[in-house]
Amino acid sequence: MGFERVRFYQFRNLRDGHVELPSPQVFLVGQNGQGKSNFLESLYLMSYGASFRTRRDSELCRLGTREMAIDGLFDGRDGRHQLEIRWQDNRKKITLDGSGVQDRRDMVSLIPSVVFRHDDMGFVNGPPEMQRWFVDQTLSMYQPVYIDDMRRYRAVLRNRNQAIKDGMLEMLPVYDQELATVGLEIQRRRQAVLDAFNSVFSEDFQAISGLDDGLILDYRPSWRELSDPAEVLVHLADRREQELALRTTTSGPHRDRILFRYQERDFLQIASTGQQRLTALILRVAQARFFAQQTGRLPVLLLDDVLLELDPRRRARFVDRLPESEQRIFTFLPGEPYGAYRTDDTLVYSVSDGELRAE
Repeated sequence: MGFERVRFYQFRNLRDGHVELPSPQVFLVGQNGQGKSNFLESLYLMSYGASFRTRRDSELCRLGTREMAIDGLFDGRDGRHQLEIRWQDNRKKITLDGSGVQDRRDMVSLIPSVVFRHDDMGFVNGPPEMQRWFVDQTLSMYQPVYIDDMRRYRAVLRNRNQAIKDGMLEMLPVYDQELATVGLEIQRRRQAVLDAFNSVFSEDFQAISGLDDGLILDYRPSWRELSDPAEVLVHLADRREQELALRTTTSGPHRDRILFRYQERDFLQIASTGQQRLTALILRVAQARFFAQQTGRLPVLLLDDVLLELDPRRRARFVDRLPESEQRIFTFLPGEPYGAYRTDDTLVYSVSDGELRAE
């Protein structure tokens, strides 16, 4: 079923009170700046304990306030869950079914959501860290242990870089060993997930774009020819002088690249802006479908004004290709033809000045 009810207290510009969501498809219709995206953000926050728009939890509070709370009731295949997130006294507290959540990793696969938004275009034409972030998120959605791998890698990378800057060369062999071990595990997992993900993504791309062939994500690891920690240690030793001069670690999973290949060509060299924007949306379609295939669970789809970017033909193909889900929640501007996608069980809310009113 998905989210059944959400209650707000001083969250962004949304009115205090509760909103009922007794439908598998919900449309939020309103002008920009009225609270549509804030509502989607609240659902994503309850899925993962973090926002897709900011890393500063204090920004979630209504202007002029220093605390906020949201709680929701979610009905999924494994039962009903009550979740509350509260920001108070500069601390965030998450409660799931009456028990405190100490690590957001425990939430990742419980109430999964996939958000579609304009900024996703960075996954296609943005810097390499954006493509890495998408791959890492896709992985962590169904392999929460991968979050631990990434945390370990970031910690050792941070310590190693500090040792390089401080000239503590005696510490580098220790950090090198750990960097090699966890780094190769990340590289292995990234390669495996992309091998599996590409079959889903390529098929979705061809169906939605209308092009003759599929598109694939081509993984280019920084340690491309290395598969054993001993080989990585030799590699790091060979780069020691360069790294000391640059005062940073110059190779490893934090330098991996992911390219888009279409008919053996670099897609970004031939794709129009519209095709790149469409590709970003298809990445999310494939991510949701891939998650369902890997876990047997259905995500909630949160679609933030993304249909506005598509011409009528691609819009129809995109909607038709959306994977099965627990719930779909779309945002629309008032002038959009959202009635064309409305079904008998669609719930439509008009959003104005932070208030949702059922049509």
